[in-house]
Amino acid sequence: MLIEIFGIGCVNCERLMKYVQQAVDELGVDAQIAKVEDFEMLIRKGITATPGLVIDGEIRSLGRVPSMEEIKEMIQGAGKEESPKPTSDPAPDAKAANPTCGCSNTGTMVYSCSGASSVGQIANEVAKSLSSQGLGKFACLAGVGSHGEDFITSAKKANRIVCLDGCAVKCAHKTLISAGIEPTIQVVITDLGIKKVHDRFNPTPEEVEEVVRLVQSQL
Repeated sequence: MLIEIFGIGCVNCERLMKYVQQAVDELGVDAQIAKVEDFEMLIRKGITATPGLVIDGEIRSLGRVPSMEEIKEMIQGAGKEESPKPTSDPAPDAKAANPTCGCSNTGTMVYSCSGASSVGQIANEVAKSLSSQGLGKFACLAGVGSHGEDFITSAKKANRIVCLDGCAVKCAHKTLISAGIEPTIQVVITDLGIKKVHDRFNPTPEEVEEVVRLVQSQL
């Protein structure tokens, strides 16, 4: 099995390489892992966003770092499918645009209310999880609220803004709107039926994962 990580050396490309190696080791599969940084190869393969994960010639993910479980499922499922075209044999009519980096400031930025309640802390943990998976950059809401020019400029360059609010007060949303930043994805955690409890700062993994899955489905 040939597993290729297409990227330009960013932090998410390095994280994906680490995750793939760990997944291969834990599964005990016979796999060659290669890192492809040649820009022309990225274009020819049709990699439109990095990091790109390719298994036996087939693109499995673009512009994000899949979770360890996702990577394992991709590896295990590769041998059960029809043989894809090899990486060195790109589609003749492929017209890929210049690849964008999944951790670039112009990608997805995540803002969390991080309030002093259970749902505020769920929002904070969700933002951390999304960032660690390479699904977006956890950005500083307080910087936007302070009217910091650099913070606002970075937010306005983003392709997508994920706004995570704990409750219906929507502090994060109001902070962004006041700076002229319109969220692409707005999540209010209490709308999911999760109760707000003041002074509870340790959300359960299940609470966090529920919100993470919701955001992933909208990205």
